[in-house]
Amino acid sequence: MVNKTSTCFNIKLQSHSSEVNRLFNFIQESLGHALIQGRTDEKFIYDLKLVTEEWFANIINHGYADNETGEIEVELVAITNGIRLTVIDSAPPYNPLENDSKLPDQDFSQGGMGLTIIKSLTDEQHYSRNETQNIFSITKHYNSDR
Repeated sequence: MVNKTSTCFNIKLQSHSSEVNRLFNFIQESLGHALIQGRTDEKFIYDLKLVTEEWFANIINHGYADNETGEIEVELVAITNGIRLTVIDSAPPYNPLENDSKLPDQDFSQGGMGLTIIKSLTDEQHYSRNETQNIFSITKHYNSDR
């Protein structure tokens, strides 16, 4: 279920790959309700879905890798010049922006492209940690080349 307050939408998901369709539906539905018609196109929506899927997969595969299950909250906020997506989880602390060691010319055959994809498709990325949660936000501007 999508909870809506003005231009802020959120959903709580379980840390299972089966939740990805609910995640995609949430993004599509939220963008439809955010009164941003004409400011987004299919590429913009696809990019947001891809970015969120990459981050969601990283949380499931790495954050909750020890077969732990947890809740993942996704928040979408329509801001003046774009969309801000925030993903909140209770996995062990991990700041991907400090641990981005792969360079574009490195071998990605064993994975590791998630953060590269996220950075290439968004305009801003921010990580913080409160007492028990990782909070990762990205911003994508409406008229961005990203």
